[in-house]
Amino acid sequence: MIEFISFLRKLSVVLVAAAFLSGCGSSTGDLSKGELGLLPATPEKGTLFSYYEPKGLSKWNRNWTYDLDLTGVSWNDSRTATLIDQQFVVMAAHFTRPSEVPVMFHDRKGNPVERYIVKVRSLAPMADVAVGKLNLPVPGGIKQYSFAPSKDLSPGRAVLITDQTKTLSVHQIQAVTGKTISFAFHHGIDPIYRRNLIVGDSGNPTFIISGNDLKLLETHHFGGPGSGPCYANGEIQAAIRGAIAEMR
Repeated sequence: MIEFISFLRKLSVVLVAAAFLSGCGSSTGDLSKGELGLLPATPEKGTLFSYYEPKGLSKWNRNWTYDLDLTGVSWNDSRTATLIDQQFVVMAAHFTRPSEVPVMFHDRKGNPVERYIVKVRSLAPMADVAVGKLNLPVPGGIKQYSFAPSKDLSPGRAVLITDQTKTLSVHQIQAVTGKTISFAFHHGIDPIYRRNLIVGDSGNPTFIISGNDLKLLETHHFGGPGSGPCYANGEIQAAIRGAIAEMR
């Protein structure tokens, strides 16, 4: 009897470990359901981390945001930086990360990756975008974001908004005017998914899901539902590529 009880205890440990490991993979889920398809039946705020340590191990929240790879956004300072290349980030030109403040990323397992900005090129006044060069390339476990394609910019489309509180919200495209895209609150879903952007949210990125992948659409310039430079714009893309070529 004692041996049987010991066997059951060992078996339970193995099963718990297997269940834990099966939920800790580094890959993201299927994003083909789109932005609104990610939302749970019971409305839930899109808090990205269960706990966050800027230079230490952090834990991504196991809620509806978990399918999204946001490892390429540096959350340790309100002057947010978003990775677009293994060694380059974009920021708001009026709210850039200083060289002495680390740029911390966290991979899907929550491990920290530390870098510093060593060069910056501003695209202002053409667009409120600054391109920063990191001191070293980041490892492969940190996401690099491609730009959103212009074909996906239909008014009313849902978008994924980030902010300085490390929370994901869901707004919708209002209009694209020249090099600027503006958003509106999405009234077809619960208000828990709205964020009234304020001072300090500048430079945080907006994404859409395209080709089963997150694409960078905008970084915040104005508050409220949000608006800023549209990264689907060809002139902005060309200017960013030029800044990167100059700093390499």
